Amino acid sequence: MVSSGQYLTNKINSLMKKTNKVKVYFYTILKEKTGVDEIEVNADTVHKVVQELKKVLGKNFVNTLCEPSGKVKDYFIFLLNGKTVDHNKFKTTKLKSGDELHIFPPIAGG
Repeated sequence: MVSSGQYLTNKINSLMKKTNKVKVYFYTILKEKTGVDEIEVNADTVHKVVQELKKVLGKNFVNTLCEPSGKVKDYFIFLLNGKTVDHNKFKTTKLKSGDELHIFPPIAGG
């Protein structure tokens, strides 16, 4: 039996032709919406990771992560190998095999 995370990873890999395997980690609300806490995708930019995740993970994921225009909501934080990725640089931020991308939702305190 294939786990839901492995199923999604296989589905993404079948959609992509590149071999840049990147691990993507989800937290709190995104983890709840996807049902997984990590997934592996093949992509060469952060923008392409987001596009593939939108295709595979569906409407609930898209509505949580993105504005109606399709742009990633400004308050989500993306860390690539521990460094913040500026939302304006998603298309130019290159990825290589073994990279780790963490997507953090807004954090509130009190």
